[in-house]
Amino acid sequence: MDKNQLRWRCRRGMRELDEAMLAYIDHHFDSATKPERELFVELLSLQDPTLFRLITGKDTDEHFQPLVDKITQTLQQKAAL
Repeated sequence: MDKNQLRWRCRRGMRELDEAMLAYIDHHFDSATKPERELFVELLSLQDPTLFRLITGKDTDEHFQPLVDKITQTLQQKAAL
């Protein structure tokens, strides 16, 4: 799946999720390893409520946590600007 297709899949209909997923695409996707890219695609396959709970820290999932941490750190850095 190419980057433009992923950008389209990042559009979730929830502003918070859109910002989170697009922040990863814009800041990390190009330099990500293949396994990390595959994990991101897998993360995008989650239902919105599940993804929202992961991104907001209300739920955790060991499988996704390193990537979720990277996404939330990017959002925090972006907010600090």
